[in-house]
Amino acid sequence: MPKKSKDEALKDYISNNVIFSDIINFYLYNGENVVKESDLKELDTTFVNTNDEIFEKSRDLLKEVVIKYDNRNTYILVGIENQTKMDREMISRVLLYDSLVYRKQFKNKNKNDIIKPVITIVIYYGKKKWNVPKSIHDMFKNIDDNLLKYIPNYHLNIIEPFFMSDEEIESLKSDFKVLCDFIRNSDNSDGIKYLLDRNYIISNETGRMINYITNSKLKLNEEEDKLDMCKGLDEFRQEALEEGKVEKEKSNIKTMHKNGFDENTIAKALSLDINYVKEVLNN
Repeated sequence: MPKKSKDEALKDYISNNVIFSDIINFYLYNGENVVKESDLKELDTTFVNTNDEIFEKSRDLLKEVVIKYDNRNTYILVGIENQTKMDREMISRVLLYDSLVYRKQFKNKNKNDIIKPVITIVIYYGKKKWNVPKSIHDMFKNIDDNLLKYIPNYHLNIIEPFFMSDEEIESLKSDFKVLCDFIRNSDNSDGIKYLLDRNYIISNETGRMINYITNSKLKLNEEEDKLDMCKGLDEFRQEALEEGKVEKEKSNIKTMHKNGFDENTIAKALSLDINYVKEVLNN
């Protein structure tokens, strides 16, 4: 079986019903446990256009959701799109995806069928605030307000883990909470200490997603189902310290050489192999 790309692995990770339902509850119900994993049904993400031809561009994920709330069942369709980079065309893409889902429902509709609402949630994993259009109206410039009111608008529903608050993080219940917490602390000098204090136990899949999105080097044990974040982060921190030690060592070699010390003297003074000293000075 061919190895999955990182994007495919991320799509599979978010597709997990535990993660998917957690995201829905977070975004639509402020973390209240309304949607259960058993309330989800996977749907085909390919589209059919008016000429009955398969639309080439499929969306990431689409599930039917049964919302059991206020003593009634409501059926909706929820799509999730993963974005590691900002895309100024995202609003038009989501509008197209949702329109095609509605079109597909109309084409497959029987007399007594109902049309289900479509909600798309975009998860943006970047470290810069999303500053490209979040609505159709955001795409326009110098449009008179009187004219604008006649142009239907469409808004992005977007989650930005790097900018989530403590309250938002705490409202998540699944491993997605740890992923978001790690992302928002990935540039924080005290982030590793903070995460160590949290005593997280996560799946290896979440560890892989952390490594993928933040370019971290958490140590994964494929023989175990769970990863102890304390152990993984301790090894990560130790590796960072070792890397820092090596960089300091190289800096000392170059500084001594710049001040007139020859290779043999440097190697002897720093208790290093002469070949290593030569290699550092030649790079």
